[in-house]
Amino acid sequence: MTNSIKVAPFKVYGIQSTGPSIFNQEENARAEFSSKIWHEFIDRVIAAGISLDQDMYGISWPADENMPPQVVTYFCGFKSDFDVDGFESLHVDGGNYFEYRYEGYVVDIEKGFEDAYMNAFPSSGLKGRTGQHIEIYGDEYDPNAPISIFKILIPIE
Repeated sequence: MTNSIKVAPFKVYGIQSTGPSIFNQEENARAEFSSKIWHEFIDRVIAAGISLDQDMYGISWPADENMPPQVVTYFCGFKSDFDVDGFESLHVDGGNYFEYRYEGYVVDIEKGFEDAYMNAFPSSGLKGRTGQHIEIYGDEYDPNAPISIFKILIPIE
């Protein structure tokens, strides 16, 4: 059984930075990078008076020529049909994706990404493609709970 879905294009508003990928060998590098950008993003959302009661997205794509990439460009954002002052915009191309649902302890989130990319996706039999990788932090995600639930979408042909 495969977990493939089709994602329609959409636009997100948020902030962007470049840093270590899940494949980066430096211990805790990705966790520290993603924690920092998410905290900055959430602080800016709160300061702008925007509701946190909506899906939040992490969008990433390779920022180097390595395979797998050691560095990615990472965008934290939320959907909006209108321009949002003080935030960058990003067009998400959409397309076909392998969907991985993570449910586990907050302290083990990095293990979830490792399982998605190094176990679940390779064993799915699906073929990856170049494209934006998507994380969706929806209704099931509670940043204050000890258990995290979110989706990781990996672009496929």
